[in-house]
Amino acid sequence: MHDITHLLRCPLCGGAFSRRDNSLVCEKRHTYDIARQGYVNFVPGQKEMFYKKELFESRAKVFGAGVYAPVVERLTEAIGRHVKAGNAVLLDAGCGEGYYTKAVCPGREMTRIGFDLSKDAVKLAAKGPKMAAFFAADLKRIPLQDHVVDILLDIFTPANYAEFARVLAPGGVVMKLAPRSGYLGELRALAGDRLRRQEYDGGDVERYVHEKMDVIEQTAITYTLEVSQETAYHLARMTPMLAGVDVDTLDLSAITQITIDETLYVGTVK
Repeated sequence: MHDITHLLRCPLCGGAFSRRDNSLVCEKRHTYDIARQGYVNFVPGQKEMFYKKELFESRAKVFGAGVYAPVVERLTEAIGRHVKAGNAVLLDAGCGEGYYTKAVCPGREMTRIGFDLSKDAVKLAAKGPKMAAFFAADLKRIPLQDHVVDILLDIFTPANYAEFARVLAPGGVVMKLAPRSGYLGELRALAGDRLRRQEYDGGDVERYVHEKMDVIEQTAITYTLEVSQETAYHLARMTPMLAGVDVDTLDLSAITQITIDETLYVGTVK
């Protein structure tokens, strides 16, 4: 993993950091400790909300089962088309347990950085081989210097386009994934009227993306694959689309396949 200290900036004052022992100290002496696992918490005191540790553990199980491997392939292909810089800087905004941060572009030399507001997620992301740097941070104050990011992944995460524009390097691109109407349709049909939102078409997200970005590529990623009952359970447990539904009351034995239906937007911030 590359030392990214020179890429960081203090979320409180915007000052540059220097590393002192196991801490990052900015010019105004704001200090953040580097955890034993290697991550940094830039939002100490942040309360965990909907996205609990168990949710990210289920995500890791689903990713481990290969459910989203075709999405990684499509992202890797898109990065190959649009980003030619050597040792590009990749930022995964809302990285969760770090699956996409680590999985895209296998074998390509790049500086990989992921952050999430959830400390539990970042702790999971920091486990294993140290091929990426992770920190807990707020999307409203990304602790990176101006214009240093070549690839910004925004995967099912609310976007802060002003901050994205600030951290993107000249020629840098945002790669945003958003659900389409068929996403996890089998689970949503099973939950039925217990869902908070019965229908979803992605139209609001698409309009907002085009308002904020000059989109240079837009493509659908759609496929259906067989899943085990265990994987179906973890999918139900991890998706915010079933928020408020007691997953344990669903007859998940009825789920033998699952549909992934997403839109990939690639573009620059206006």
